[in-house]
Amino acid sequence: MASANDIVTINVSVTNPPIPSQLQKTGAFISQGGTTTAAGTLTLLTSSADLAAILASAKHISALSYNNGTHLVTATATAHGLTPLGEQITVVVSGCTPAAYNGTFLATIVDANTLTYTLASNPGTATVFGTVTDEDVEELVAMNTTYWAQANSQTSVYVLELGNGTTAEGVTALNTFITQNPNTIYSYLIPRTWDNEATFKTMVANYNAPSTPVNFFVTTTILTYDAWSQLDNCVFAMVEAPSIPVTEFSCAAPFQVTLAWSPNSAQKVPPLAFSFVYGVTNYPTRNNLTLLADLKDANVGYIDLGSEGGLVNTIIKWGHVLGGNPINYWYTVDWTKINLELDLANEVINGSNNALAPLYYNQNGIDRLQNRAAQTLRNGISYGLVLGDVIMTELDPTVFATNVGNGLYAGNAVINAVPFPIYTKNNPSDYMLGKYAGFQAAITPSRNFEMVVFNLNVTNFVS
Repeated sequence: MASANDIVTINVSVTNPPIPSQLQKTGAFISQGGTTTAAGTLTLLTSSADLAAILASAKHISALSYNNGTHLVTATATAHGLTPLGEQITVVVSGCTPAAYNGTFLATIVDANTLTYTLASNPGTATVFGTVTDEDVEELVAMNTTYWAQANSQTSVYVLELGNGTTAEGVTALNTFITQNPNTIYSYLIPRTWDNEATFKTMVANYNAPSTPVNFFVTTTILTYDAWSQLDNCVFAMVEAPSIPVTEFSCAAPFQVTLAWSPNSAQKVPPLAFSFVYGVTNYPTRNNLTLLADLKDANVGYIDLGSEGGLVNTIIKWGHVLGGNPINYWYTVDWTKINLELDLANEVINGSNNALAPLYYNQNGIDRLQNRAAQTLRNGISYGLVLGDVIMTELDPTVFATNVGNGLYAGNAVINAVPFPIYTKNNPSDYMLGKYAGFQAAITPSRNFEMVVFNLNVTNFVS
């Protein structure tokens, strides 16, 4: 409180910086009945051990019988909990004798205690009854194991339970979740069985970058990868090595690496291509060079060894999305969109609460917003995401567009702000609405080396 003897009175205003967006660090394993949680539930895993608390348990089989006429095995497991009744899901049968009863099968859920699956021949009378488990349980465990095996394994991850059902029903449930919960999860690790689901391919096309900040990490095969569209910018697809252990889910490795990125000036974002990964099996190169070249041409990834560089580490090749660009490219585009929106909104809100320096819709206000946007782009450059330097222009939008088209700002980050007199003249009703749509920007995302050609000349001249 000022007194009568005060000569100077200091008025203080507080400007609060935005809390950094964590969207690009959020990912989820997709489960269809692999957990005990309700459909539509997100459960956060902060360590590998957290999955056990929600994992669906195996159910003990009390009877097995084989029908020679239909080739169907009828298994009884009291209150097995598998749903939906009358439909087919993939299950794992294990621990039975004869061993021919064991395996992964597409089973029909007959009722609350009974399921059937097909075997080509009679295994004989069952003498030991094992367990039946939703196949998604085994896959979730493999996702979890591979995810937490990575070097930067401190990054938490969610499990999104979609509920038991067909693959198509799972796709519908995921689409509903994304629609109803926008900007909640950035990357999804997709079950293997979705690779062949036509409705899933249709769905991802609706989320293609740059329209929506969302990514799908898909496991495909050497027989099915060419069915994917090379226009999908939101899909990172890879094939797994043959005969990997059941504890491995290879695509969980690049999924984790991208979630562990934490852009700042001290911890830049490295390329995904050639990143070290752990707990995964490299695709054998012997007799497979043509196949691996075809995968590269199709922008499908795989795990390799760094032997060309004298390293024995397993690495990611080639780090591209199906659309052809490195995944870092679209990561940068999303980062720029997310942070420009965040920083400019922060400037507007703080400017509306600052009696000493309020933000008004005039040339000074436009300059202030442009400077804030320029700082966002400078951050992108210092974080290793954006190429070049920041250039600020104040041009008519058609002139700016022409300059961009002519490559005048190539290799730099440029942000244009149409001057107040020009904008209000061209858009007379916007001032009354408090609307300014005069910003334009152009950026070049940073990328990595993938091919180095070195010309070596050997000479016999001696002097």
